[in-house]
Amino acid sequence: MNGEPLLSDGAWSVASIWFVILAGGLLTYLTRAGGHLLISLFGTIPPRASAALDAVPAAVMTAIVAPVLVSGDWAERVAIVVCLILSFRLPLIVVVVIGTAMVAGARALGL
Repeated sequence: MNGEPLLSDGAWSVASIWFVILAGGLLTYLTRAGGHLLISLFGTIPPRASAALDAVPAAVMTAIVAPVLVSGDWAERVAIVVCLILSFRLPLIVVVVIGTAMVAGARALGL
């Protein structure tokens, strides 16, 4: 990268993209390997750590959905509410497909 900024004139360079991909891969590997290392050291996951790990999916979904509810268009807001209701009865992949189709259809109609 020889001292040049990651973003030049608002465009990503090929070297910048590869850097982000490789750094993301390395960090993913380190977090997974670190988890295996900790489990091998402790033998089991402590109850507090298990409770924290159980809360991660809800936290990730909240981080994804909350900004859209606050600043998104009405098509996205309605789709999120409908998907929330459908998620109690349908598998996740079906809910994702329905929500995506709803937003795409609303945007195609100009809503």
